[in-house]
Amino acid sequence: MDAFRTADSILHLIDSVIRKRIASYRLENPALSSSLLQLLVYFQVMAACNKVKVSFDRSDETIRCSLVPHLSAAFGRKGISVLTDKHDEFCKCIASVFILSKNYVSIKESVDDFFKTSQRRHDKGHVVATVFYGVNRSELKENFAKALFEHITSYQASQWCSAEEIITLPGHEKINKQSDCEFVEKIATDVYEKIFPKERIGIYSRMLQDISNLLCSQQWGVKSIGFWGMPGIGKTELAKAVFDQMASDYEVTCFLQNFHETFETKGLYSLLQEYFKNLTNQNIPKKVLLVLDDVRSHLYAESLLAELPSFSLGSLIIITSRDDQVLSQYQVNQTYKVEGLNKLEAMQLFSLCAFEKDVKETNLLKDNSMKVIEYANGNPLALRVYGKEMSSHEQTSQKETLFLKLKQDPPHQIMEVVKSSYYALNDNEKNILVYIAFCFTGKHVEDVSKLLQDLGFFPEIGIDRLVANSLVTISENKLEMHNMIQGVVKKIGRCSEDSNTSFKCVLGTTDIEAISLDASNLNPDVELSLFRSMYNLRYLSIYYSNPGKHGKALESFSLPYGLRFFHWETYPLKSLPQDFDPSNLVELNMPYSQLQTLWGGTKNLKMLKRINLRHSQKLLEVNELSEARNLEQIDLCGCKNLQSIPSIRNLHKLRVVDLPSCTKIKSFPEFPSNVELKLEGSPIKTMYPPVPLIRVKSLCEFLDNPTKPLNFERHGPYILDILRPGSFLNSQKRIKNPDMVETPPTFKDIMCEKAILMSQWALDKAFE
Repeated sequence: MDAFRTADSILHLIDSVIRKRIASYRLENPALSSSLLQLLVYFQVMAACNKVKVSFDRSDETIRCSLVPHLSAAFGRKGISVLTDKHDEFCKCIASVFILSKNYVSIKESVDDFFKTSQRRHDKGHVVATVFYGVNRSELKENFAKALFEHITSYQASQWCSAEEIITLPGHEKINKQSDCEFVEKIATDVYEKIFPKERIGIYSRMLQDISNLLCSQQWGVKSIGFWGMPGIGKTELAKAVFDQMASDYEVTCFLQNFHETFETKGLYSLLQEYFKNLTNQNIPKKVLLVLDDVRSHLYAESLLAELPSFSLGSLIIITSRDDQVLSQYQVNQTYKVEGLNKLEAMQLFSLCAFEKDVKETNLLKDNSMKVIEYANGNPLALRVYGKEMSSHEQTSQKETLFLKLKQDPPHQIMEVVKSSYYALNDNEKNILVYIAFCFTGKHVEDVSKLLQDLGFFPEIGIDRLVANSLVTISENKLEMHNMIQGVVKKIGRCSEDSNTSFKCVLGTTDIEAISLDASNLNPDVELSLFRSMYNLRYLSIYYSNPGKHGKALESFSLPYGLRFFHWETYPLKSLPQDFDPSNLVELNMPYSQLQTLWGGTKNLKMLKRINLRHSQKLLEVNELSEARNLEQIDLCGCKNLQSIPSIRNLHKLRVVDLPSCTKIKSFPEFPSNVELKLEGSPIKTMYPPVPLIRVKSLCEFLDNPTKPLNFERHGPYILDILRPGSFLNSQKRIKNPDMVETPPTFKDIMCEKAILMSQWALDKAFE
């Protein structure tokens, strides 16, 4: 409390100096006098912002010696000083607390204090709270009425209506089993949240209890806990609330805000001298409360604590960080992930910031407020900044325009917070983050990992680091990113954008590396041949946000040599550009296209791993794939006019071929032994006439081990595990060497050859 008194003395001194200057300049320089008067008002507000006036019956020893000290301590833990003395009645304060007891109105001094304090209720922003201690409302009203006829002045009688309003305000009543400590904590929390309604919404109502439970579960000793979460989520504010709540229980307290920045600018020695000089000179261990806010390297925290003397048992170290790994590396006893506000809390905070009104007094559904609240998704920083921005516009159309602008061009405060996390990443993590923001939000982790790996990144490490840094989350095995972070990352990773094309690019080099193009409103003047000159373009995704509007009629376009991923849903042409060299292509993803064929002749497909042409109903053939030795998956589901499939016998990495509803295939190639065929709805779904199907991966396994049982199924409805011809090709071919005498065929060779003939006959029948 000495700190509060010192601050008050300084403010009173400033007040006195300004008043003297106003008096001397009033005649000589009226303009300067007016400016000084405004400054005086500002300092008076500053002086009042951390003070609460408590009015009570001073003759009641229990209240004076027990309840009020406990209440003062509870307010002190929240950084608020309490005024209780008579000389404090003229001090400016931001809130008043009335402790109304049975004999409160029977003491003239208390009644005088009540009426003087109640007048402040009409001051703008002044908070009034009532506490009923050992008395109920109706009883108190009767006592007030009786006091009017005994010793209340005529002026006070005229103020009775105002007094009655205060008595009827929602107040705090002590529950029988409730301790004084719990009771005063509830009062202090309620008043604090009314004084500073925007600062700690959700903290006192939910989070502090969670932290208390975690700390209580730790073993006795030097305790530690780490708070982590995404930028702007409220880690620092939570740490301050815990610090304010618990500071009075410790001999030494220190809150080091922006620890990482302070450590790097001032250095370890300066930190020790500035914040821990008294502590380092102590030989006896002290009970210490230490908060290190925004720790980005565990080594910095460890080096600081290594220079400090041992803390006594019961000390507490709190560390906040955006990176969960930092907390693990420092080995804090427990970690607490700070989650966003719930919907009601978010509405409350936004309403206070945008309209300076309680959510009950506003209709958030009448304009775009709910859209903004949903976009902020519980992030307190986003809610405060967006709310403040929206407060400057009254018309709904203006708010709609502003909201769209805020999404594309995030405010400076949000940009700086997220950028500090972005620039702390390495190049691999930065690139992965930007790709996720532009292209992969909402996609399955496994699919994205494959694509990122094909693009030359290291997703196994990178994605985990982004999750640990609270920049990306994984929900139901899908990658998710908060709208606020996505907006900033997109701005960081966006090259010069043409409004006519909506080109968005990822910055890995100075040239365009990835494009996500909405072709619904493509400007007719845009030539897609420009793709060919984008030598660093590796990822190209063309889509239609409005499926019914395909923009300009496309006649031709070109693709660059280095392209690795090509996605174009509802591709409008009959084939890919004939001059396209797919040597670097890893994935071709063109569902619902108008393709009839892919390309002419044999292409270099050494990198190709996945082909998706689902529901390309005009597709007649898939061209030569013999060079695609790394091909893993072919999806031709729903290609109803497909007539032939190229030879894929030597594609030993091929795992899955989807052919459902391919009803016009005329020739069926040999498949490698490890391919899974998906044939639902195809003409080879059933076999006529029924033939015995050997449902083992390879007959050779049985022939090598005759004791292994064979499973025969006479009328198998599917041939997903059909005896595959390719399994036996190598087995049936004997080595022919001019220098060697050819040995007669073995029983194993004969059986393999017969199995091949049987399975081939079955396939031929299936296509008749």
